[in-house]
Amino acid sequence: MDPRKLAKAYETEVMPHWEDQFVPFLLEVFPDELPAKSTFLEMGCASGRLTTEIAIRLPPGCHLIAVEDNPDLLEMGRNKIVWEDRKRVFFKQEPPDNLSFADGIFDGVLSGGFPPAFDLQTALREATRLLRPGAFLLMGVPLMGSFQELVDVFREVLEKEDLVPVLAELDRYCARMPDCLAANRLLIEVGLTECRVETRDYPIGFDTGIQLLESPLVRQHCLDDFLNLISDRGWRKGVVAGMIRALDTYFPDGIEMTIVLGRLQAIKPQSPIDDPTRDRSYRFLRLSSP
Repeated sequence: MDPRKLAKAYETEVMPHWEDQFVPFLLEVFPDELPAKSTFLEMGCASGRLTTEIAIRLPPGCHLIAVEDNPDLLEMGRNKIVWEDRKRVFFKQEPPDNLSFADGIFDGVLSGGFPPAFDLQTALREATRLLRPGAFLLMGVPLMGSFQELVDVFREVLEKEDLVPVLAELDRYCARMPDCLAANRLLIEVGLTECRVETRDYPIGFDTGIQLLESPLVRQHCLDDFLNLISDRGWRKGVVAGMIRALDTYFPDGIEMTIVLGRLQAIKPQSPIDDPTRDRSYRFLRLSSP
């Protein structure tokens, strides 16, 4: 979806079904206390839904850097920060899975709904690299089962059109949304500890197949990427028409599509040589509770 068109529709068509679902889920376990003079990173801040929540929770002397690769969404997020917080919250245009910051400089890395278009494993490696020893990770990510109704119909149409190579690419794309066990394994593989993955289902209703396929949320977070797997644009139009027919046939009374909200929590292990005077008490708050 065109980035400018996405920005115009984001807060009415995307955010209510994405950040507005992930952010409260994350805030349930956000640390009650944060050490003074800490610096935090938000990966993929979009239009600033989580950014504003973190800003009001920052103690004096703390800072937040929010990154986003869409400049229009980034500006929307910047405009949401109240004047008195603008010296503590900074925005930077960068893709969330390829960041330019130095190693080990953040006391926490967060994301209020990591987009499936980016590689989660790469992003977790980046987050681990950027965290100080003892710092925490708290991310909302879509897990396996998200958009499954759409995936199943897309797969069926590809099979009917004999687009076998695209089926393999679709499998690789869907693997970016792991299940709970795979997500926990990713956290461990990148070197994090006290790993925990929790889920919550969020259903979204659509009246017709065309309404679902024209949804900015669906287009941004899966459909456009699915269709880009098909190199021939003529084939894409045929596939879309086939998906609409299939959706309206299978779901004549309306379609309920599910997003599986995943909450990833972890800690970067303490280094054998670390500053004993630096307060790391947030490690033992809600993030590690049973």
